[in-house]
Amino acid sequence: MLPCPRVNPERIRTVNKATCVFCIALLATGSALAQTVRPATDYPARVVRWVVPFTPGASNDVIARLLGQKLTEAWGQQVVIDNRGGAGGLVGAEIVARSTPDGYTLLLANPGANAINFSLRAKTPYRAEDFAPVILLGWSPIMLVTSATFPASGVKDVIALARAKPGQLSGGSSGTGGSSHLALELFKLQAGVDILHVPYKGATPAITDMIGGQVSLIFTTSVTAQPLISAGKLKALAVSGNKRLAIYPAVPTTEEQGLAGFDVLIWFGVSVPAGTPRPVVLKLNLDLQKTLQLPEVRERFAALGLDPQGGSPERFAALLREDTERWRKVVKAANVRTE
Repeated sequence: MLPCPRVNPERIRTVNKATCVFCIALLATGSALAQTVRPATDYPARVVRWVVPFTPGASNDVIARLLGQKLTEAWGQQVVIDNRGGAGGLVGAEIVARSTPDGYTLLLANPGANAINFSLRAKTPYRAEDFAPVILLGWSPIMLVTSATFPASGVKDVIALARAKPGQLSGGSSGTGGSSHLALELFKLQAGVDILHVPYKGATPAITDMIGGQVSLIFTTSVTAQPLISAGKLKALAVSGNKRLAIYPAVPTTEEQGLAGFDVLIWFGVSVPAGTPRPVVLKLNLDLQKTLQLPEVRERFAALGLDPQGGSPERFAALLREDTERWRKVVKAANVRTE
């Protein structure tokens, strides 16, 4: 029989004391970790600034003002919309990236500012890692729109005109590297046509010039174009993808018109500076989920041709990664450069 090892009582007391200290520390850590997955209860306690990286009247602005008003009513704290257009969303996004990560500065995230710019520019003043995704608000297929007097009634007419007059048709955009610009570049690649790109500081001035005859066409969202289409100043030639919009049932898709694979969704989301406390991110996510479910919000989204989304911050993060890679390929194939 092996001899029983001698047990030192003092050693037992030391080990037990260390074990208790470890357990207390573990419990404290567990409590702290648990807190990180619970939404904050004291947020917001003051005014919240929501930066829209495009000019007033554009789709990003319309969505932020609609949801911002509902958040103001729910929180009892003012949500101030701050339009900071320029450089395809770069200006406004940089402001948010450099803001204090406390949840009081939000970004109306979009493909241009949060996916395309990273491939378009050799150096950006921020990176994807400078933001914490909060929620995907919604999306809409991009539309091909012209002035009411433009001599085309569909995609095939535009392609025929562009081939007959290479470089003489022009496409406006909300800015170099924005969604409307990259949609134009993708269209040119797939249709094999040459259309001059004319960048503006926002979709609104581009559309104004298009109505005046300075540019031929623009790719934009139904959110931006809908009021002018209703007023008879613009006409929609196509909806991207393979599904018609409910608010424009007579407008055929690009796939129906022979341009298969031209499926461009313009999405809208909310991001905050990286380092924003997780409980605040979850509170924002939860309250925006509730806002998206309001009947009046869903009705307004439907009237604008928007499909409300929602979901977790992780779902939005996955979309950001996928879209960044997709547009990287388009930027490379079209040899797009900042102007």
